[in-house]
Amino acid sequence: MNLKTIKAIEDFLLVKSDKIQKASLAFVFGSLSLESSKYVAALFKSGYCSYVLVSGGKHLELQGKTEAAYHQRYLIKSGVPENRIILESRARNTLENVIFSRKVILRYFHRIPAKIIVIGQPFHGRRILMTLRKNLSARTKYIVQLVPTKSHRVNNWWHDKKLRAHVIDEIRKIGEYAQRGHLTWR
Repeated sequence: MNLKTIKAIEDFLLVKSDKIQKASLAFVFGSLSLESSKYVAALFKSGYCSYVLVSGGKHLELQGKTEAAYHQRYLIKSGVPENRIILESRARNTLENVIFSRKVILRYFHRIPAKIIVIGQPFHGRRILMTLRKNLSARTKYIVQLVPTKSHRVNNWWHDKKLRAHVIDEIRKIGEYAQRGHLTWR
């Protein structure tokens, strides 16, 4: 892979994290890595959010447990009160994370908040943002916070065969979502 290709991929996929701001809700996209929950626990304890929503369904590596429950256990151990953690436990992909969480958010807040802190992994940020704007709210200010993990780091990703494949797969998924009308380009 040449440097021009690497730069073009990064320019498209890599959304920069926003300057952190207070919001009533932090929305965590589930994964097998607890890095995002470590990050959101620190935000919660610092007063940046009042509630944490974790979205993620069952995963084979969690032996029948959901990603949401996996993160919830960590958040509670990290000092986030259980009554401040909202779970969405059915989603199996980014679109479902957003669609199923919309129902949960409306049940808890009776509206979509004006500002939401969004926590995900670096190369997932573009698809998260485009999916949220199309399927949750185009008017909400999303404060994007992308948290690198051991398997999702930004530096020298093209040298790691597994991470390189993940990045290319993310581009494919954006294409699929776009073809189905699940994204907005705004």
